[in-house]
Amino acid sequence: MKLTQRLKRHVRENKWQYLLIVVIFLAGIVVGDFKAGGLANGVKEHLLGLIDDYLKGGTAAGAAKPVILWNSFLNQAKSIIAIWFLGLTIIGMPLILAIVFLKGFSLGFTVCFLVSERAASGVLISILSILPQNLIYIPLLIVWSVVGMNFSIYITRSRAGGGVPLSRGFIGYTLLLLISLVIVLVGALIEAYLSPLFLGLFI
Repeated sequence: MKLTQRLKRHVRENKWQYLLIVVIFLAGIVVGDFKAGGLANGVKEHLLGLIDDYLKGGTAAGAAKPVILWNSFLNQAKSIIAIWFLGLTIIGMPLILAIVFLKGFSLGFTVCFLVSERAASGVLISILSILPQNLIYIPLLIVWSVVGMNFSIYITRSRAGGGVPLSRGFIGYTLLLLISLVIVLVGALIEAYLSPLFLGLFI
């Protein structure tokens, strides 16, 4: 069976899980958007200073790109590995949803703050420096969260007896983790090298 067909079947068979994850992620974005609008002036000035420092130095510092690559990969990999670990537990599902919510919150907060404080330039900065890598990070987070939730359910059913042996399921689950980390690396490469390039053209 082709990969696209398997993905379509996976989404179709897990449509309610995907719906739940997407709703939680969107709820995080909405809350993050609301929180960004209620910041104190001192906090806003501090964040604007950090943004200005990034715009002035981050896009021009070639030596910093490997550091950005490592930090970006590590930041996203932590979430993926955390979901993998939580999927190994019976009580991991609520915490997986919490990770999804926090990721949505972070994205909503960042984009709302940029747009509200920088207006049109904030929109451009969001599109050029945030959107490219998140076209990889967000779908991966959603898919991997569903996989983690399903494996948590699978463990519960395996303990009840029947189905694929737990050891075999664990090997497949861990292989998916490794594939996901490779995808995260692709997103980190975009974040470290491609997004700053786009942003540099704008600046």
